[in-house]
Amino acid sequence: MMRGPLVEEAHNPRPQDGWSLSLLAEMLQVGPPLLTGIINALNSIGDVQKFVNLVQLLLPEYENEIMSAPRNKRVYKFCFYFGKKYYPLPANTDCPPAEWVDGMPLELMGLSYGGYHELDMRPGYLLMLALVVYPYEGDERDAEDDSIPFNPAAWGNSVKKWKPAAADIQWLKDMLSSLAVGAHWVAPMGFEIVKVSEKEFKLTNAADTPDVKEVLARTLIIAEKLGIKATFTAGRTKEQKETAARIPLLDKVQDIVGAETVRKIPKHGWEPEDLHKMTDGTRFEGVGDLADWACGQTGCTLLDCSYEDCQYVEGMAAPIFKWTKRNVDILTSEWPKVQEIHARIDKMAQWLEQDQANHFWELVNFLINCKVKPTRKDRMNTYDRSERLCQLDQADEYEEEDEQEQEEVNID
Repeated sequence: MMRGPLVEEAHNPRPQDGWSLSLLAEMLQVGPPLLTGIINALNSIGDVQKFVNLVQLLLPEYENEIMSAPRNKRVYKFCFYFGKKYYPLPANTDCPPAEWVDGMPLELMGLSYGGYHELDMRPGYLLMLALVVYPYEGDERDAEDDSIPFNPAAWGNSVKKWKPAAADIQWLKDMLSSLAVGAHWVAPMGFEIVKVSEKEFKLTNAADTPDVKEVLARTLIIAEKLGIKATFTAGRTKEQKETAARIPLLDKVQDIVGAETVRKIPKHGWEPEDLHKMTDGTRFEGVGDLADWACGQTGCTLLDCSYEDCQYVEGMAAPIFKWTKRNVDILTSEWPKVQEIHARIDKMAQWLEQDQANHFWELVNFLINCKVKPTRKDRMNTYDRSERLCQLDQADEYEEEDEQEQEEVNID
């Protein structure tokens, strides 16, 4: 979706009714079949039956056309007729039916957390994305690299003037003496200390609260008086994280359109609702749709979910979606809306790419001059990764284990 419209060719398979030379050669083969072919056919009887059942469930009116095709063309025929009745399948149409029935092919197009930070997308998408609020504010993955989400040494002038009492000094000495090297001490109020050596400890996993900040700042003062080295990796506060994630994106957009235009964009960007109010029905229509897509709120599974939002069976590189009527019905009902949203976004992206600097300048100035009361959302406190979980029927770890146990019982 983020790379251009050429993927449409892969979404519209066409039946090959002509006689290619390879197909003609296959049909003209004479003589008994190879022993390996017979063995493979016997081993795949169950899979062939599953494929027949799938055709009868979803495409009963095309069963004769599909099953009368050569074995290596049946999946291709299935894709063609499925696309006519339901929605286009992003299929590997050369795979045998035995592989096809194991899972429903699905191309999720949602903007993942990794996709946002990699920024590997076409220029038109990058430019519009720079206008949108950071969709992952509050995501715990933003804090994973932070040892301490603030700088304890810089916390408060009043703490710097604090003089520790003898009891405070003795408490730190006793606490460190009770720990073996490498041992951890976890404070109930929300921070952790690791003893590195007799004269060094490390602060880790601190909560970003005023009480914790003050206690740690005082602990550093005591440690300095005792000649004990205290180490930590100072991270970013919540306020800093709200804008830090957008900096690489804005830097990349600045390289495309210049710093003067980028400086006009609000620090936090605009909410999708506001971009819709400002651009829907104008020549800039599509910007609000991209904001919905970025924030996972289009209402379409294919556009809102990414592969980060799926269940995985251990050892599998991709999620396995089940061939269920429920999945087909959901995706079929959403497909017209997916096409409409995709078309509006791509139309706007193509216009921006025709003259990136000047057209983006026009768009940003238009938004700034719109008189719209901004929508307020506290994304830092409301983000929930579970809201993006793909709700389609998928194979899970426990189901795979149950099927394996059932197969073992049948063999016995």
